[in-house]
Amino acid sequence: MKEQIYTIPLNEAFEKDSECPFCELQKKLEAEVLDYVLGPSYMEEDIRTETNKLGFCRYHYDKIFNAKNRLGAALMVSTHMLKVNGDLEKLLDEEKAEKPRGFLKKKNAESPFLKYSEELQGGCYACKRESGRMDSYFYTFFYLWKTEEEFRQKVASCKGFCIEHLARIIDESRSRLGAADRQALLDTVIPLQKENMKRVKEELDWFVKKFDYRFHDEPWGNSKDALERAILKLSGTLLRSDPREAE
Repeated sequence: MKEQIYTIPLNEAFEKDSECPFCELQKKLEAEVLDYVLGPSYMEEDIRTETNKLGFCRYHYDKIFNAKNRLGAALMVSTHMLKVNGDLEKLLDEEKAEKPRGFLKKKNAESPFLKYSEELQGGCYACKRESGRMDSYFYTFFYLWKTEEEFRQKVASCKGFCIEHLARIIDESRSRLGAADRQALLDTVIPLQKENMKRVKEELDWFVKKFDYRFHDEPWGNSKDALERAILKLSGTLLRSDPREAE
């Protein structure tokens, strides 16, 4: 299979020992986006304009705060806050000037400030950027499935997916693949998913049994991180813990 720059990340993800290759891509992408946001690119006017407008969600604010670049985070939040403060000046004055509604009067439209608050909380530059990149990964996935037999073998050899990413694969295959290619994909990923969901459940059951004194001296096998992997399968959440904690 001839590698292209845009196919390398996907092939590498499917070559890793992972419960969901797309979760691995998302984790790597998240780190790249945060490095990009907090790095020198933030001094570019178009980036600063976007981050000032959109801000970040709670999840990414937490990631930004705990990143190593506190100065970059402070500069970014400062310019975003400057814009928000300017918006608030106008919106809050409008709220204050609005006349109270009478008891029998028809209810007015939604508060402009409430609408602004919802848009602000719902916007996130990092989520938007990650979403665009993930879209391209899924596009490449279907392209490789249609054109590369070697990639089909990689998919068949992986450990399945988290439920969210499998659902996206199945849904988008309706429009991105012809009938034969889609059937071949479903014939591959559906048995694969069932088998690996069962495997993780069995490993999780053994993880639980290991806390019973009767099984204390039995080997852990592959179950030390079964809880993390079960959560990944169910929710797409990548967790990392020290396997020694289970001992």
